[in-house]
Amino acid sequence: MRWGLILLACFIIGCKDQASTQVESSTTLALDSSIVESSKPIVLMFYSTSCQPCKVLEQNLAHAKLQHLLSSFALYPIDIYAKDPITLPFATPTSAKSLRQDLHIYATPTLMLFDKHHLVAFKHIGILSVDDLALLLTLIPTLPENLQTQESKQQWLSSHLTHARASKGSL
Repeated sequence: MRWGLILLACFIIGCKDQASTQVESSTTLALDSSIVESSKPIVLMFYSTSCQPCKVLEQNLAHAKLQHLLSSFALYPIDIYAKDPITLPFATPTSAKSLRQDLHIYATPTLMLFDKHHLVAFKHIGILSVDDLALLLTLIPTLPENLQTQESKQQWLSSHLTHARASKGSL
């Protein structure tokens, strides 16, 4: 069980995944055993300390409207320039640099949402409003099982976000 459950499926087109049969193209990282045993979806928020939009996203995530929704997720803020190895949610400590490379984190803030199987469902660079975050946190647990790839999950979630924004007139 060296690899544990698959945590992260990223945007590597054409890459053959040797560690997982669940997603055709993915980068994998082993999860800490306590997280493997949990079926909680995961939120990774990649930030840097000097990033003003990161602070806005952090405030949005701390909004009272989201606290009940976030209680059913495992939330991990990760400083992409951290000097110390990053431990949780990973079984093996990893450097911020290798994590940035493995997950293709090129800007902050970057938010990655994982489904209950700990596979990437949504990746977003930039700020999301409280309403958008609430919708995403509501939709992640309800993802249709027939959506097998990160791309199909991203498209499904994005279409729901677009529809919600259009119905509010905030596009």
